[in-house]
Amino acid sequence: MSVFKQKITLGKVIGIFRGLFLKLFLRSCGFPITIEHEVRFLSRRTIEIGNWVTIRWHTQINENVKIGDKVFIGKYCDIGKNVVIEDAVTLADYVCLLGNTHNYNDPENRAGEIYSPGTKVIGQGAWIGYRAIVLPQVRYVGRGSVIGAGAVVTKDVQDHTIVAGNPAKVIGCLLSS
Repeated sequence: MSVFKQKITLGKVIGIFRGLFLKLFLRSCGFPITIEHEVRFLSRRTIEIGNWVTIRWHTQINENVKIGDKVFIGKYCDIGKNVVIEDAVTLADYVCLLGNTHNYNDPENRAGEIYSPGTKVIGQGAWIGYRAIVLPQVRYVGRGSVIGAGAVVTKDVQDHTIVAGNPAKVIGCLLSS
């Protein structure tokens, strides 16, 4: 076995130990999960993580987040408040799922108190590309849908749909199995 493969194996083992340690602090936590270094949980008692989950380094997870089974979350992601990520979802690096917003319709309070407009659901089997941003008003990203790299999602995404661009627009549909 080469030295490179030994380092990867050791890193994976350390990530699994981090996951085991988190079982003590999260609302619920499956097994096995791999949590790489510098992952921040802003309100641990309100976070649920399923089985076979990988969370890469420097990711931040806010309060009231539920992560399903077989989810992969890339590096430097930001998961906002009140987000449900269903099973088999993949988030590439630098993805932002924004959960909070300001009341920008009130000219007296635009930069004032933030609030969450409700629960955001990322449907089963969805893929979200590199540096994509899902804005707070989006409540649903469809099952089996694909969001292209760099997309800024401003509206709900239907099941088995491909969206891309800024603002994100439908560019194709996928066959459901």
